[in-house]
This record gives sequence, structure tokens and C-alpha cells, in this order.
Amino acid sequence: MKIFKKSISILMIITMIASVLAGFVPVNESTQVNAKESTEYTIKVNLGTNCTTIYNGKGKAIKAMICSPSSETPTGTFYVPVKYRWHEMIGNCYAQYCTRITTGILFHSVWYYKNGDKSTMSVAAYNVMGQKASHGCVRLLCKDAKWIYDHCAVGTKIVIFWGDKSDDPIKRPSFTPINNGKFTDWDPTDPDPNNPYRKAEPNITVDSTKVEYGKKVKPLDLVTIKDSAGNVLTKKNASIKVKGKINVKKLGKYKVKFIVKDSIGNKKTKTIIFKVVDSKKPVITGAKSKKNIAMGSTVNLKSGVKARMVSGKSLTSKIKISVRYKKKGVKVTKGKVTFTKIGTYKVTYKVKGKNKLVRTKTVTYKVNDQRVKFLLNKTTVTIKQGESFYPYNYVKSVKTYNGTALNIKKNVTYTGAVDTSKPGVYTVTYTAKYKKRSYTARTAKLKVIVEKVEETTTAPETPEETTVVSE
Repeated sequence: MKIFKKSISILMIITMIASVLAGFVPVNESTQVNAKESTEYTIKVNLGTNCTTIYNGKGKAIKAMICSPSSETPTGTFYVPVKYRWHEMIGNCYAQYCTRITTGILFHSVWYYKNGDKSTMSVAAYNVMGQKASHGCVRLLCKDAKWIYDHCAVGTKIVIFWGDKSDDPIKRPSFTPINNGKFTDWDPTDPDPNNPYRKAEPNITVDSTKVEYGKKVKPLDLVTIKDSAGNVLTKKNASIKVKGKINVKKLGKYKVKFIVKDSIGNKKTKTIIFKVVDSKKPVITGAKSKKNIAMGSTVNLKSGVKARMVSGKSLTSKIKISVRYKKKGVKVTKGKVTFTKIGTYKVTYKVKGKNKLVRTKTVTYKVNDQRVKFLLNKTTVTIKQGESFYPYNYVKSVKTYNGTALNIKKNVTYTGAVDTSKPGVYTVTYTAKYKKRSYTARTAKLKVIVEKVEETTTAPETPEETTVVSE
């Protein structure tokens, strides 16, 4: 009987060992820890942040791992009882680098459709890493599951708890999913030399090597970097170094070197030559519409108007000006034009840049009559020969075009002399203007008639006859 019981025990041990070696130990198998507790590492799983942290024997956090537990993951303190290179999971699937936490609960990789076939990993399961996605186990990236499998001996302490970010001494690593559209694939983090992801270097592409002058941009903004899984790589999920700068305020060529190392160690170095260019239309400044231009005035249309490239090169001397009045062209001489009629003029500025692009700007000049308001009392006056004549006596009023009264003697001049000693018809021409501006002037004429005064002759007195009386 003793021999029979002993044979049964030996058979059970052999069966267990064979099962472990074959990787088909049931998930709910319960194994007691018989080895001495390992104190080299401690594993803590924060269910609140989906972060697994490794501590060394001195209690210092040395490594953080993104994980996918679930609400069914038990909390408490556990000790690693056993490990499995491959293990069958729930639902006819398999995982590798399995480290048992407690009955039915493991640390393990993302699951595979085929036992031992690393190319059959579920991409869908991989892409939810960092979320609550398991049936109670703690899923890890392959590299992290392997690290625990390789470094944490049977007897390693495990603490599972609900906490927040303050309970994670090392920030949880970022995660990038697989975007190549496959249903099954390798885990990109699997360190296996046969992993196709380890053989494919990152890809660095650039949409355009031209950079617009003055545009605020960083070299990394100009390229797209992807790993072999189709994930966009940034400084958050990869090692990216940039050597070289682009001075966007100076036209020219700039060399920039990109040095990339993805999460699984693949490297790529690429040098790209960028060119800072000015591909925008020139800029015209100072050209403004004006509402109150005096008829008859001559204006320098170039005054205060400038043109330049966006990058700063002056084009002012290249400005061409055209003027139209009622759809007809108006003569422009060296940038100057005389506005001879009342109404709206369209002034167009045109300049061509070094890049052959043309900028035009059209403004309007509204011209009005700014001549003074000038009135005489009479247009014809008759005076007697020898009478005094004062020209200003015949000016009734002089005002600005908008009605402001002006001093007559200061703003009115006249030509034409009137000789009142000589009969005849004289013309006095008055010119009235404001601030000596010719385009404000008005003229008026006064006809002066000097009438002859007829001379009157008096007959000589006849002396009285003296009668001589004789005595």
C-alpha cells in the first residue's frame, strides 16, 4: 500500500513537470510556494492607473510598465509561485512569459491565437494596452512580461492595489498601437531576433523641404516619423534627436539631421536639406484712400507708399501707378497726377516681387471743388471823371469753400489800373484764394466806366457904361 501511494505521488509530480514543460498548465491551477521568499525585487500593480512598478531590494522604484488588468483583478499581497514560458488562456488562446500571481491570475503577454506562434498575436488585444481589458490577469507588453519572467524569481512579492498617479513614483510609459491594419501580428516589443519589427528601421518622410519665411516652425514639425508598426513616433514614445536649426528669418538652405530610435531599438538617421523661401506676394504699405482732394491740385501718389518682399527686400522703386477717372486713364508723370475734375479717381499700385508674384492695391481719391466763394457788389460801376476809386469797396465777401469768412485785403488781389482823370472804360480783375493755394482761386472782373465831365464856360462880364454928366 505504501509502495502504491508513493508511486502515485511520483506519477503526479512527473505529470506536473511534464505539463509545465509542455506549457499546458490550466489557468486555475493552484501551486504553493515552497521556495524561499525572494527579496531581490518587489512588484506593485496600481489598478487605478494601470501601471506596474518594479522596486529593487532597497525599495527604490527602478522600472515602470504599462499594463491592462481589469476590475476582476484581486487586490492584496501575493508571492510568485510558478512561471510558464507559454500558457493556455481562457478562450482557446495562449500567452507567453507568464508569471503566476495567484490562482487563476497571471502576469502575461498579450494573447496569441496559436500556442508558440509569435506571429499570431491579437492586434486588437494589443491596441487596448493601458485599458481595463483582461479577465483578471495583468497583461503586459511582451518585453515587460519577459523582464518579470527573467528577473523576478519564484517567491517575489507582489502588491496589487487601487491608487492614483501620486502612488506611481515613475510615470507610466506611453503606448503606441499597431496601425498597419493586420488582424494578427508579432508584438513589436518582443526582443526575439526573428521579430520582423526589429529588422525594419523607422521611416522619416517630409512633405516639403521648403519652409516659408517667418513661419514659426520646429524641424520635427516638418517631418513624419513612423515605426515599422505604422505608429507615429514622437519624443514621448521614441528617442528622437535633432541636430541643426532652421533660421526662418533668413532665406537660404539649412541641413538638419534626424536621429531616431524606436521603442524596440530600431534606429534611423537621415539628413534633410530645408530651404527657407519667400513664396508670398509682396507687401504694399501706405497706400490709402482719401476723401477730400482739391480739384486742380497736383498730388505725388508715391508719397508715403512703400513696397517690399515679405522677407524684407525693398521694392518701392518698382512700384507702378495707374489712375482712372470714369473708366478712362489719367496721365501720371513720375508718380504725380493733377486732379482736374470733380469726382472719384481710382488709383492702382502694382509691384512684382523677386518670386515673380504680383501684388496690386487700389484706393480711391475723391476730388471736390475747394475754390473760395467770392462775390462782388457789382460787375459794372460808373464813376465821374476825377472821382476817387477804391477797388476793395466793390468786394462784397470772400469765404472758404465750406463757408468760413476770410479777410478781404489778405486774400484778394487785383490787377488793372483805373485812371479817374481820364474818361474811359477800365477793367479790374480780382483774384481771391485761400492760403495762397492756386487751386482755391476764383477770379472776377469789374467794369469801371469813368464818365467825362463837361467843362462849363462863363461869358465875360460887360463893364457898365459910365455916363458922364456934364455940369
